[in-house]
Formats: sequence, structure tokens, C-alpha cells
Amino acid sequence: MDRSTPESAGEKTPATLAGKDQLEFLPLAVDLDGTLVATDTLFESALALIRQKPWSILLFIVWLSRGKTVLKAEIAKRVTPHAESLPYRRDLVEYLRGERNKGRTIVLATAAHRTIAESVAASLGIFDVVLASTEAVNLKGTLKRDALVQLYGSRGFDYIGDSKSDKPVWAACRIGHVAGRMRRLPESILAAGTQQGEAFPAPIPSLKTCLREIRVYQWVKNLLVFVPALLNHYVDWEILKALVIAFLGFSFLASGTYVVNDIFDLEADRRHPRKSRRPLASGQISIALGIPMAAVLLTGAIVLGLTNLQLGACLSIYLVLTLLYSSYIKGKPIIDVVVLAMLYTLRVYAGGLVSRAYVTPWLFQFSIFLFLSLAFVKRYSELQRSRLQPLVEAHGRGYGVEDLSIVGQAGLGSGLIAGLVMALYVNGQDTVKVYPHAEMLWGVCPLFVYWIIRVWLIAHRGNMHEDPILFAFRDRVSYIVAFLIVVLVLLGLSPHV
Repeated sequence: MDRSTPESAGEKTPATLAGKDQLEFLPLAVDLDGTLVATDTLFESALALIRQKPWSILLFIVWLSRGKTVLKAEIAKRVTPHAESLPYRRDLVEYLRGERNKGRTIVLATAAHRTIAESVAASLGIFDVVLASTEAVNLKGTLKRDALVQLYGSRGFDYIGDSKSDKPVWAACRIGHVAGRMRRLPESILAAGTQQGEAFPAPIPSLKTCLREIRVYQWVKNLLVFVPALLNHYVDWEILKALVIAFLGFSFLASGTYVVNDIFDLEADRRHPRKSRRPLASGQISIALGIPMAAVLLTGAIVLGLTNLQLGACLSIYLVLTLLYSSYIKGKPIIDVVVLAMLYTLRVYAGGLVSRAYVTPWLFQFSIFLFLSLAFVKRYSELQRSRLQPLVEAHGRGYGVEDLSIVGQAGLGSGLIAGLVMALYVNGQDTVKVYPHAEMLWGVCPLFVYWIIRVWLIAHRGNMHEDPILFAFRDRVSYIVAFLIVVLVLLGLSPHV
């Protein structure tokens, strides 16, 4: 396979056109970023480098000051996206494969660095020639056009591109194909004599796709902010408004961090059987859209946090813990589930602060042990699935399949301790002051113990396929248990029972 670069392009003899057959089989050149793949490989490489070495972002300024070619080369020396996992436009790849089978020369002509281009060419195995940027040349726009014209002559090739920077190349090719957001060639290019070719459009991200990316379904976890006010048995308009603001603050903040994590975890997510379907990993949402999405969500959380200093402090702690968890702690066994439990409990504590409802030590202790148990459920379920897909689900978590037993024991034990805390609270003197018939609450304890053991039984059988809190919101038995608990609480509050 011939791998030409801009330096070697001059060694080629331009193709001569003689006859209709040769015209039909002119070389077909295709761009990479935004065209062949639904992403920008430079962005991905830069983000991967920042994740590995955050301080390297300072070097970007130095490299860019010396030119974009230097920036691309320096980043390429340190990190290269995994070519096999890039989000290729499958319809375009199949089209190129079909044209090559007909006998056409297929050319990868990209402004991406040569290292990335060579990796993509080796992965797909359909390119006869590779033209890419080097340490000396940024092969974009007119430079790409000149390299192709030097090889094949003016109008001696067809070209597939996706952006305005491809205009010079389209103006020099015979047939111009478009991909990505474009549906047809610019009028100025058509007027210059280039023929309109095929279109390989990318779907515009729908509202549903954007909501999937920000994980709106995860917002149910933030209903925990309402718990202290409900247990305090008093909610007025001002308290409700404060709680809604807290709910939205935690929701925006969590969604913003989800998007940020997805942007930095693109390559790892693409190798994962489930996470590869996420909008950013699959290319349904571009990095260029993901960054402003995250910025809007995080800004919204900051604005909401400014309405209440206590809420703002809780949101700040949540953000710091989330960033630490994502960047470091999630790979450390035991402490990772402790931090997850703290993040859940922080929501409860924040709800108490903004609603001015006292969070008793009982509620605090119950929350810690309950959420610790549910965090262990999540890890246990990942380990169970990893038995069928080794090192996929539990990769990077700090656990192995051999840890199933200890994880299960610690998790179920934590859940039962939460039940014990509840039992001690029901039997305490403080409970009698709040509930005229506190004895009715004794029925809550076996209901809770039944529920937590059932959750663990489902996880043990390998049927817990999601976050246990999300599971509870979708599980019919959980609703029945919750209904019975509410009935018992109301009976305990009623003076006429």
C-alpha cells in the first residue's frame, strides 16, 4: 500500500485522463475529521492528553504560538486516538469500500497528523494513498488542494469533505461529495464547474439525544433533597421553592459533570459494550456541542447555588467530590463506595439546610449506611457481569471477580445496619414526641429489611442491570413497599388510631 505524504507528493506523476473508463475511475479522496469520522481527532487527542497530564494544557499555548502544525505534532508525539474505536460513518466507509472494489484509488487526505492518519488507514485497510499533516505542513485548505492537484491534476480526482475549509479542494476536483452537516456543495463551487456528488449526512442531534447525554433519568436521585422536609412534616411555599432550586442545582451540576466525564472518557467508553452507545462516544453528539452543553449546565448550577449560600457550599463540595471521584477515587476500592455514599447523603443534608428542617443524627447515620449498601450493590453487579465479560465492567474500578464475596458481605451488612439504625430510632424517646402512635412504625423496619435483602438477592442473581436507586423507581415491588411504609407513618402520626 502506498502511503504518500506532502513531501513525497512531488515524486508522483499526475494522472492523465484518456477515455471514458478512466474518467469514471478517477482517484477518490476523502477527509477524515467530521467526514470519515463523526469527531475531531485533534480535539480528542488534546483532551486525552489533558486527562493524563492536566498541566500539559499550559504547553498548548506555547505549541500553538509556534503554529498549528507544531501543536498537532507535539500532541501526536504524546497521544494518538485508538483508531479501531473511532466513530466512523459506516455508510461512507461502505461506499469507499465499494468504490475500491471497483478498482478506484482511494485517498485519505486529511489535516490530521500523519500518525493519526496512518493509524486510521491501517485500521480500515481501504486506502491506497495517505496525505496528512506533518511537523512542517498543516495539510488543510489550499495546501491539501495543491497536494492532490500535484498528484492527479486539476479535475483529476473526486473529493468528499464536510466544511468550508474544503472549498479549495472542491473547486479543483471533478465531483464533490459532502458529508456531516452539509447536504450539498456551496453555490460558488457548483458555479466554478464542480459537479454535485453524493451526500452522506449526519443526523442533527435531537432533543431526545441531548437528554440521553445529560442523563435526565438520573435526576430522580436528587429527589433526596425533599426527604428532610417530608420527615419534618411541614412544607410551605417558600420551603418548596427552595427545595426545587436545590433539586435543579444538583441536577444541573450532576448532568454537567456527566458530560465533562464523557468528553474525557471517549476512548474508554467506545471500548465498553454499553457505554459505547452514549451520544458522545458514538458520535451522535460532537465534542464541539458537548463542551457548550456542559458549560451551560454547570453555569446554571452556579447561578442556582448563588441564591442560597448554604446550597452553594453543598454544590461546591459535591463538585469537588465528583471531580476527585472521576479522576482518581473511582479506581480505589472501598473508598470509592464511601464517596458515593457521601454524595447521596450530601443531597439529604443540603435538603435539610435549605428547608430549615433539622437533619437528625438518626437520619444522617441511616443515610450513610443505606447509600453505602446501595453503592456496594452497584459494584457487586458490575463484578457479576464481568464474570461473563472479563475485565470489561469492572475495568479500572480496583475490584476483581475474586472480590465478589467481600463486596457482597460488606454491602448487605451495611444495609442491615441501616435497618438497625431505623429500629433504634423507632424505639427512641424522640420518636414518641413526634408520633402519637410510634408503635405503628415498627412495621416499617421489617418492610425495609425485606426490601434491602431483596435488592441484594436480585444483584446476586445477576439481574441488577442499573443503578439500584433507579431500579427502585422502576420496580413495582419497591412502590408497594414504599406505599405500605407511608401508610404506617400516617397511622403513627394520627392521634385517632
